[in-house]
Amino acid sequence: MDRRVSLATRSVRVLIPDQLPTLFEPQKSVMTPHVRASVVGDEDDAAPPERRLTMLALQLAVLEKAASRLGTMGFIWATVVLLGGFAITLGQTDFWCITTLLLVEGARILGRSHELEWQHETTGRAPVSWAVGRVFHWLQLLSASSCAALSLVRLVHQRYGGSEEARVNRHSALDIFYGLALAEALLFLVEKALWEWRVGHHRLLERVAKDCHLATACGAVAVRRFFYDSYSRCLNGSIFDGLHMDLVSYADDLLTAGSHDEQRLGASILAALVESDRFADATLRKIGTSGPAIERLIEMLSWKNASEKDVRRSAAVVVFMLTGRKVNALRVTGIPGAMESVASLLYADLGELNLLGLSILNKLARDHDNCDKIGKTRGLLDRIISYSGIAANGPATGPPTDMRLKAVKQSLRVVKRLASTTGTTGKVLRRELSDIVFTVSNVREVLQQQHDEKDVSELHRLAIEILTNLAMDEEAREMIGGTGGVLSTLVAMFLPEKQEAAPDRHKDAVRVEAGEALAMLALDSRRNCGAIIMAFGGGMERLVEALSDPVVVISAARILRNLCTYAGDEWQLTLRGVTAGVTKVVSGSTLCAQCIGYGVIGHQPFPNLFFLRSETQVLRSIMVEKTKLLNISLGLAAQMLRFMQPGELRASLATAGITDTALARTLVLVLREYSRPSLEVPRIRLYTLELAIALMRSDARFVSLFVELGMEAEQRRVAETTSGLECFNVFSGSVGLSRRAVSVGSLVDSAMELMSQQQACTSRSQIR
Repeated sequence: MDRRVSLATRSVRVLIPDQLPTLFEPQKSVMTPHVRASVVGDEDDAAPPERRLTMLALQLAVLEKAASRLGTMGFIWATVVLLGGFAITLGQTDFWCITTLLLVEGARILGRSHELEWQHETTGRAPVSWAVGRVFHWLQLLSASSCAALSLVRLVHQRYGGSEEARVNRHSALDIFYGLALAEALLFLVEKALWEWRVGHHRLLERVAKDCHLATACGAVAVRRFFYDSYSRCLNGSIFDGLHMDLVSYADDLLTAGSHDEQRLGASILAALVESDRFADATLRKIGTSGPAIERLIEMLSWKNASEKDVRRSAAVVVFMLTGRKVNALRVTGIPGAMESVASLLYADLGELNLLGLSILNKLARDHDNCDKIGKTRGLLDRIISYSGIAANGPATGPPTDMRLKAVKQSLRVVKRLASTTGTTGKVLRRELSDIVFTVSNVREVLQQQHDEKDVSELHRLAIEILTNLAMDEEAREMIGGTGGVLSTLVAMFLPEKQEAAPDRHKDAVRVEAGEALAMLALDSRRNCGAIIMAFGGGMERLVEALSDPVVVISAARILRNLCTYAGDEWQLTLRGVTAGVTKVVSGSTLCAQCIGYGVIGHQPFPNLFFLRSETQVLRSIMVEKTKLLNISLGLAAQMLRFMQPGELRASLATAGITDTALARTLVLVLREYSRPSLEVPRIRLYTLELAIALMRSDARFVSLFVELGMEAEQRRVAETTSGLECFNVFSGSVGLSRRAVSVGSLVDSAMELMSQQQACTSRSQIR
């Protein structure tokens, strides 16, 4: 994120990673709606491609039904009028022509229904059904052509025989019959010509399949079958029945009411549609409201036959897309056995199915209740962790494959979501994850992976976030610190030996995350504090230098504060090295207070305050998250004073160009500004009171200054507005963890007591 600040006529631009809420501040639950990118233009409002098939089916059905009605009329006319009324007077030629036409037409009508059945079977089975269907097709054409030819010949010749008197009505009756037979045959031939023109010449089925992203062999079969079913509906019911069909509803019907093969076909149709940007939203809306379809898709996930890998993949793709929406995800997990079916994908011997299973779990884990279900599914956590290792089986013999890296990334995402779960569920999950012996070692492998800088940054960031979240548990914190190589790797990432000349946003984000992890691991852990100090070379120099780095200044200050607070007595001499940074910390905190608007320092205007640092260094400090920097700077300064003598403090303030009055005024104004606890910086009042107490104990002059500046009134206001928000070091969502030993109220009492003692001493001196 680009941050800019202008000073006079000059401006400096510094790249700093986004300062998102960390575990050191409470987080509010914010649901960000998933908005899918709209397709450019009016494609969403246009008719779906399969509408062209249903329209063709309607046109063909109109011709077919018209031909059938004419055939029915001709049959009735022949049996009732000709064979019933003129049977004796009919000539032999007309009798046999009528008989032949009736038999051929009857066979054609019967063969028509069988042709549709065989054509339908052709879409699912290969050569035999296709051959039989083609035979029926050509027989239909042959019968229609023969009927048309025979009727036309009799109409042209008009040789009906018999006496002139007997031919009057019979002649008209025969003309009507032959005309009906000819019209019926011609309509059928027109229907066949339209079929061949649209389906054969224009390849309508292939074009629709391509538009629907069903251009595969299975997709072509699905589209052809959809067309035949639509045509059959138009023939067997109303001619408009086929118009109501669409591919999604058709696939839904195949899934819920079809045979095993039809279910596979329905799943493949849905998979192709949900993977299309154009049709995905509409498809997911329809499938999301179909409980039977979702149940069948979940059932398909657990199919384990080797020949069912494709349908299993299709079902997994649809479920993955469905779980992208919270409502659908809740419907999925509400199905009994759904989590076990998803887990079965992780045991498949196909990398793509494993990846889809992890991706589904990652989306499901966005919901708190689903995290609980994942944790309670037998063996699922162990299986998820097994995919987080860079080496799939045993030691790695070479760079991991792309599929393996994708699986590792998805596994880390799932573990991160589970480890960051809030409440009691999160506490249990973090304990269970840390109890798995491969969790931390697999994360360490990821941190040590350096084969591809482009892909590895996200892996590193995910791995570090997992460690940070797991470290909220005290036992896990100790276990992580005791795992060889973890702390040293984090230190190397936080302060790399070689700094890049140009800013790298991804690497800077990794550095910030590594700093947060180190600060969390140092929290209330004497052993980890010692190990971290040793990982930094046994001294404080590198961390003190990091206070000048705008990218990691907040993380460095947090680490230093936790080391000063929780390291054992054996490190007291080493920790005295932090005093080298007191000038930076005090001047930086005072400057932040000035920038945020708490007051002036030493009655000097802001542009003149450069202290011992150059203008660029000052501007870089300003560019950091000012409030958070002020917060942690106050806390670190309070700890630094424990290792300083009064004379050292005066010298540092003089070096920074800060007067005692300016520093005291800043603390008073901070308390005045934060009259109530803050979500962004929940411990700022506590740190301010700690620093004020440390200053008063270090130098009695600050007691008088605080009394003069009205610190007592501000402290009383703080005492009246204390909150549990200020009592914790770490937060899991809105739940506080790692309660502080000393409360804000106790600090207020201590500060008031110090000022009261000083006032009493002053009064006695005046009396004397």
